[in-house]
Amino acid sequence: MNARVRPQFYLDVAEEIEWLLENAGLEVAKAWHDAVWDTILFLERHPRLGRQRKDLKEPGIRSWRVNHFTRWLIFYRVENNRIVVYRVRSGTMNLIVLKMKS
Repeated sequence: MNARVRPQFYLDVAEEIEWLLENAGLEVAKAWHDAVWDTILFLERHPRLGRQRKDLKEPGIRSWRVNHFTRWLIFYRVENNRIVVYRVRSGTMNLIVLKMKS
């Protein structure tokens, strides 16, 4: 299975990298970035492991914690032999308002 990454995901990554650079430093920001992509590779191999998010408006969305950075969640959907990766956000935010499209 392969991944299709939506544009908003890249914006989320850029936002989090900027925050981590300012608040935790280059080493942590790089480790987080690598962990995000490692997690996506893992989800490509095990797409149905993520928790089904019935609390979100979009049907079929799943979430999985970023490896070694469990405060962050990757939001994705399984579609036709691939995963569609929508967002990576802090699990501490109000997820009810989280939009998946774009």
